[in-house]
Amino acid sequence: MDKLFNSPWFVKIISFFIALMLFLMVNMDNFNNQPGGVLPRISDGSYTLEEVELSAYYDEENYEITEITETVQVNLRGPQSVLTMLQVTRPAFDVYVDLRDREAGVHHVSIQHDGFPNQLSVSIAPQFVRVVLQDKKTISIPVEVDLVNEGEVAEGYSIGEPIVTPVNVEITAAEEWIDQVAKVKAYVDVKDADKTIEQGVPVKIYDHVGNELQLDVEPSVVDVKVPITSPHTDVPVKVTRVGELPEGLSVDSLTVDPKEVRIFGPQDIINAITVIDGLELDLDEITEDQTVELEVPKPTGVERVDPEKVNVTVELNEQESLGFYNIPVEISGLVDGYRVNFESEAGRFIDVVVKGTETVLSKIIDTDIQAYIDVNELSLGEHVVPIQINGPQDLSFETDRLEAVITIEEVENE
Repeated sequence: MDKLFNSPWFVKIISFFIALMLFLMVNMDNFNNQPGGVLPRISDGSYTLEEVELSAYYDEENYEITEITETVQVNLRGPQSVLTMLQVTRPAFDVYVDLRDREAGVHHVSIQHDGFPNQLSVSIAPQFVRVVLQDKKTISIPVEVDLVNEGEVAEGYSIGEPIVTPVNVEITAAEEWIDQVAKVKAYVDVKDADKTIEQGVPVKIYDHVGNELQLDVEPSVVDVKVPITSPHTDVPVKVTRVGELPEGLSVDSLTVDPKEVRIFGPQDIINAITVIDGLELDLDEITEDQTVELEVPKPTGVERVDPEKVNVTVELNEQESLGFYNIPVEISGLVDGYRVNFESEAGRFIDVVVKGTETVLSKIIDTDIQAYIDVNELSLGEHVVPIQINGPQDLSFETDRLEAVITIEEVENE
């Protein structure tokens, strides 16, 4: 059978018979009009088209149809050959009402038609229809963003305020339908979201009882951004100074803006971070009052830091000196059961010269300065250890001695 269908002779024969049938149908009336008739005369017939769509032509820029019959019945009578050809070829035809010269209101208009063969008589049921035209109206209404599965965002993450662009959309429709509009919504699913969502979302229009309305809206799709942020906390930043200022100058003030930055990441990691250090201000490059931008390092395990840079403002002034005398040298890192003896009683005290600007020095008292030695991990016996100074920032310190001679000995149990 497949060979038969694939045979070129079979296709040619079938094509010939189809062409012959079409020729006979088109020329049937000519045959009937000939004297004696080559073929017996075929009588007129009828054919009915059910549920034919009714078109309407009107001023669509200013009006909207709110009521009209959607379909009609078309009855055709005429030569059977023409009816048969119409059924086979299905030519384009139009059944319509013309309201182009009508204004808003209720109109009863006749149904017209176009595109049917001239040999056929056409009757349409119903012959007249009721059409309601209303003035078009345009309103601007804000878009509300509804978050779907809001409680199922990724664990530990939080949802920010959605941002929609544009904020408002325009709805154009008949006044009757415009009055039904209550709200416009865009839905975004945030289930398992662990980063900011940005997507185009179709808008939906609802009436006052929550029914969706099918109206023209511009734009029909809006851009929605839903911030999804990981756990975060605010921590201070610490600026370390390296290098030295030019001779005769000291730091009068040093301001960090902002003083705190926000870090994002797993909860256990950010909870363990109390300060961000590693920001270095190179005093070798500072010769006058100025603001320097420093990058904030991202601690290990932290996803991001906001902001990524801070501004450090340095104000300089002439350097002055102030002396503090007999500052006691404290002992750090001494283990229970041991004691430290200084080489001499005078070795327990040092003199410190503090250098800074007049503004800073005026606020300093002797208790703001601590001198100490670190004996942690030192063995029993005599040692020479460096004396270290702690004090307020924006100051430099000079001492009459840099080292202390001590002896560590074990305390005998009494």
